[in-house]
Amino acid sequence: MVNLRMCAPSPGLPLHLSWLAASLAAGCVPSGEAEPSWAGTIDTLASGQVVVTNTADPLWTPEATWRVTEELRIGSRDEVGPSLFGEIMSLEIDPLERIYVLEGQAQEIRVFAPDGAHVRTIGRQGGGPGEFNRPLHAQFGPDGHLWVVDPANNRVSVIDTVGALLDSHASPGGFVMIPWPGGFDDAGRYYAPVPRPDEERFEIALVRYDAGFTALDTLTVPDDPVERERFVLRSPDGGVAMASVPFSAAFRWRLAPSGSIWGMLSGNYRFFELTPEGDTLRTLTREFDPLPVTGADMAEAEAELEWFTDQGGKVDLSKIPDTKPATEEFLFDDEGNLWVFPVTKREDQGTRLDVFDPIGRYLGRVRLPFALSRRPYPLIRGSTLVGVTEDELEVPFVVRARIEKSSP
Repeated sequence: MVNLRMCAPSPGLPLHLSWLAASLAAGCVPSGEAEPSWAGTIDTLASGQVVVTNTADPLWTPEATWRVTEELRIGSRDEVGPSLFGEIMSLEIDPLERIYVLEGQAQEIRVFAPDGAHVRTIGRQGGGPGEFNRPLHAQFGPDGHLWVVDPANNRVSVIDTVGALLDSHASPGGFVMIPWPGGFDDAGRYYAPVPRPDEERFEIALVRYDAGFTALDTLTVPDDPVERERFVLRSPDGGVAMASVPFSAAFRWRLAPSGSIWGMLSGNYRFFELTPEGDTLRTLTREFDPLPVTGADMAEAEAELEWFTDQGGKVDLSKIPDTKPATEEFLFDDEGNLWVFPVTKREDQGTRLDVFDPIGRYLGRVRLPFALSRRPYPLIRGSTLVGVTEDELEVPFVVRARIEKSSP
């Protein structure tokens, strides 16, 4: 039996978030859904901030855990042609389930049918109309056209699915950011990064545009709240080389489909959601058991720092922590679920993803039949996952998988 209660939204929160937070805190569930058994807690602070605390126990039962099955793999190790990829920068899929691959080395977009057959190639290297010069990101806009970020040409090109150039918008460029932090939100607003003056380090802000590409405002992105230690090498000519301490915690942020900005503190499995104005809407945590840094890990880390030590840099291995951080990366699907790449054992790397519902409740861990790369960002639309995987020679392949979803 389902018990329904009237739950009032919390002041200061968007209606959809406050209703969900209040309903869960009060034990309310939407009509037609059984009340799940969840071990976490949800608290709403006086400021309106929602605090979601998860244990390590999933809401899913073993029978309800989502399952992923590979359906299609596009790529080649040595065959010359459109399925031979060098550097995949971005992925997109259209309503007909055609896959669009932005190939960074060839500087073109390759379109593949749902069965993996090559349909067409869009663009080529150059500075003219419809040409690309180091394109970084491609995304379908609310107009149904493909918006291609081309910072070396200082523009965003708008292209239809046949490959015809429809429009071009001037956009500040001249710098490369991988992955590209901008794009569309669900309301059809477009976000583009711009440099923010700073004497010590490279910083950016996000310019928010309306559907006509008229600038609305400039948003400040969150800074890392923790001062991270790095190995630093300064050359006599004023140059600086820096290397992160292996296995140290990190901070990442990204734009959510809702238009809010999420930050991730990888050391303690903590996320926070900010409004475009910088107010905290929500924090989300999950209990975890940190993995130890082994002797094999230390040896590998020392080898990976050879680029730095070969230049004369000094590395203090005692600064490497005894345990690894909790998370590596995160993304959102089109239903508002949060997908997290957790730090796992070496043999499980890329094959495990933690899933949280739009409220922030930990649903459970999904096992993949392949190792999913964190770059470029995978796409999850409905029950379809499209991403990149690599073979044992690190050759990239585009993979499409079906997600079998069950109710908790």
